[in-house]
Amino acid sequence: MLVLTFRIGQYAYGLEARFVAEVVPPTIYKELPRSPGYVKGIFNYRGTITPVVDLSMLATDTACKPLMSTRVIILDFADIDSAEERGERYLGLLAENITETVKLFDSDFESSGLEIPDAPWLGKVARIEGGMLQLIKPGKLLSEELRTVLFSKSEIEQVDG
Repeated sequence: MLVLTFRIGQYAYGLEARFVAEVVPPTIYKELPRSPGYVKGIFNYRGTITPVVDLSMLATDTACKPLMSTRVIILDFADIDSAEERGERYLGLLAENITETVKLFDSDFESSGLEIPDAPWLGKVARIEGGMLQLIKPGKLLSEELRTVLFSKSEIEQVDG
């Protein structure tokens, strides 16, 4: 499998490339008052209002740094929720050090042996040069409550991106 790699703090994480619609530079986001701190806001992605989650804030309560390699990974929401139509809704993941993809095999990954209730989105781990890489499970990133809030069809308003 091809894995897009990035960092949260000093650790390497990855997302299977099959889930990635596009990687775009950060932009200006419309903040969503009273949303969780890891919800960066929303922006206009190719005519679709798209929420953005700061992966560093989600994992460590520290915002992503504005590095040259900080990017927004765009996921088609249909890859997260099978009830969704492809190309209709997206989710952006703000992450640091998005610089490469690596080719790994399913057999390279093993369970971490831990289930962390507050981080169900953490997946299997592979040993790579220089350490370990942990997969992110995109379907587990958003709680049901947050999905409802971010993707409510009647509540989303147009914003200029």
